[in-house]
Amino acid sequence: MTRRKIFRYLLLAVLMFGIVTGFSLTRYVLAHPNDPLQQNVASWARNKGMGVVVDKLESWLHNDPPAVAPTDTLALLTDDSTIAPQIATTSLAPLGEETTTTHLGKTTPAVERPVIATQSCSTPTTTSPTGATTTSTTTTSSTTTTTSTVVPDMTSTTTTTLVPRPADIAPFISPGIKAEGEWAATARVRKKPMVYVSSIRPLWCFGSVVATMAAYNPSLVHTALFNGTEMPGGKGWKNTSKIKGKALPSLIASFNGGFRFEHEPGGYVTEGKTVQRMRKGFATFGIRADGSSTIGIWGKDMTDDGSWKSLRQNLPPLVNDAKSVYANYPSVNWGEDYTNKIYNYRSAACLRTDGYIMFVAVGKVNIKMLADTLVVLGCKVGMELDINGTWPFFATYSDFGKSERKGRIIDTRMGDPDRHLTNSTKDFFALFDPQTLPTGAVK
Repeated sequence: MTRRKIFRYLLLAVLMFGIVTGFSLTRYVLAHPNDPLQQNVASWARNKGMGVVVDKLESWLHNDPPAVAPTDTLALLTDDSTIAPQIATTSLAPLGEETTTTHLGKTTPAVERPVIATQSCSTPTTTSPTGATTTSTTTTSSTTTTTSTVVPDMTSTTTTTLVPRPADIAPFISPGIKAEGEWAATARVRKKPMVYVSSIRPLWCFGSVVATMAAYNPSLVHTALFNGTEMPGGKGWKNTSKIKGKALPSLIASFNGGFRFEHEPGGYVTEGKTVQRMRKGFATFGIRADGSSTIGIWGKDMTDDGSWKSLRQNLPPLVNDAKSVYANYPSVNWGEDYTNKIYNYRSAACLRTDGYIMFVAVGKVNIKMLADTLVVLGCKVGMELDINGTWPFFATYSDFGKSERKGRIIDTRMGDPDRHLTNSTKDFFALFDPQTLPTGAVK
């Protein structure tokens, strides 16, 4: 065979490979028209066994740390409008000083400001009106990375006796943005708010970082785990890749699940099936037979006692006993972030010290910043959820009680509001009103 023929055959092989690959990728993109192109390409490549390549490309794309200069706008969406970049008229009192603060036209007692030293911002300083400077430092031990913090005005309660609503959080950056750290009621059922949302800049030394949070009382909602077409995939699920049928009128909210299984996130158990085995010491989102839920550490806070209907793990805990502990697990792949050099949009869920479960979406941050964010926002036990692109997702839904529903995302950085009403490639959690949810409508 001549060189010319060999070259022709090689060229033909490359051309055929390109055509087949292009056709496969195009079909995948067209099947998910509401997801960003980059996200679709990454998912397609992972499905084709090219996860290592995707991880490397993402590490190159997300290696720039966030800006230090404070942003003047938040990412929270409430009632289809974004919180305006309006600056509060007053600064915050130093730690330990109680004052009355005029904020946006109303007079309220000031919340004591936590002066916090975190792993990400190790030596915060605040200047009092007299010019005095207060400094806080980080407390660490040889075995556990901890964050020294004063939890913002939270009542010590249990998951069965919660405060009526989460306590507002005084901004960590002064001056604050309009409504920063203030919880707004949303997703009302019978005029009663079921979800509270807020947004804040959680890291004083990286003012461009914005976190958006949603908190709910886990004893007042029925929680269910839904199964995506790719994660976990398979057939025969009662809770499929979208919320439909008799469950729709009772739907309150939904949010994303965890990592893909090739990243070894831990256990996945639901509808009587063990898709991934449970791992001791891993952070776990657990749903009981009655629909109540909690977040804990498997083998410590939670055991296989027969009460769990669904269990979703996603790596070891980021936060335990209200302290950052991610550094106790140096070999864990938190999203190709072994060295704290990957800065991207991340989500997490936690059991707060006041008993609420809270969803957090924050970016762009590395794993250390994510853990610090959970600590300063009042988490007792926290776990990372999905990351990158528009995978971090929390939506509430309009027209409660009707069979036609529309999603409303809570953050400007999130994707298609109806993702969990149409077809989700990944698993997700959904919250329902237990009083109107028909028996057997969800597993």
